[in-house]
Amino acid sequence: MALSGMLYWAIGIAAIQAVYCQGNFIKVECDPENQGVYSQQAVLNCKVVSIKKDFQIIKMIWCKVEADKCVGKTMLTFENGKWSAEDARFSSGALEWNEKELSVSLLVQKTQVSDQGSYRFMISTDTGYEKGNTYLRVTAPYSVPVISSVPGINIEDSMPVTLTCNASGGYPPGQIHWFDQLDSNWTKSSALSTIPTQDGRFNLSSVFTTTASSSMALYKCVVVNDKMDKQRAEYQLTIGPEKQEGTKNATTITAVFIVVGALAAGILILYIYRRQSRGNTWFQAQQEEKDEHEKTMEEGEATG
Repeated sequence: MALSGMLYWAIGIAAIQAVYCQGNFIKVECDPENQGVYSQQAVLNCKVVSIKKDFQIIKMIWCKVEADKCVGKTMLTFENGKWSAEDARFSSGALEWNEKELSVSLLVQKTQVSDQGSYRFMISTDTGYEKGNTYLRVTAPYSVPVISSVPGINIEDSMPVTLTCNASGGYPPGQIHWFDQLDSNWTKSSALSTIPTQDGRFNLSSVFTTTASSSMALYKCVVVNDKMDKQRAEYQLTIGPEKQEGTKNATTITAVFIVVGALAAGILILYIYRRQSRGNTWFQAQQEEKDEHEKTMEEGEATG
């Protein structure tokens, strides 16, 4: 497959150069460098200038080059009025004519770290053959750093504490700097690990050991790339015993149950008391009625 690609490239170049006969009347000007961001679209620009206003395009080729040869499946070819690509991520922008100038662009979709490098644009017209080179530089922003500490709770003054700052998915390799709340730089006291990933990006992990102090409890880590773009995070050491939220919640729940239980018991006692009070009143009324009846009977017998 690689051999056939190289053969196709050689034939294409030979076909382009075969058109070049009596002199070259075109010039290719490319941007020296183009910026691409990981997973986004990158655009590489070139311009064709001719002394002839309406020149005819015979063939155009875009490709990534190493050692002056096209490499990988990056070749994009224009011939017979249409473009063809070896990789669907590579395509051409709209051709823009302006008098004697033609603006051309290579679009790279879902840019990868491996796309970084030199690219070449070649064109053959009825007025000559020319080529130009440009460079694609790829960057990937690091994630917002995350700081953790060991120990994380129950930290006491003068206790050694190890802080770790992690950031992931960046390119090119970056640095992690450490600062305290007074912005004193502690980076020289830290150890940085740079871990490559399968897609060419990097994960960073920096470890810094300090002595806990309630008067100096805030620390910051700052991730810096080659363009001095920065991502930062802050971490506050918790000096002193941690509040036992679980115990606090359990105590609160127990207290609620005690209050509710006491209230229910009070309602039950009141209910029983009222029923007893009602029963005693009824019994007393019945007894008084009976006594009154017996008294009436006795008075009747005495009268008779």
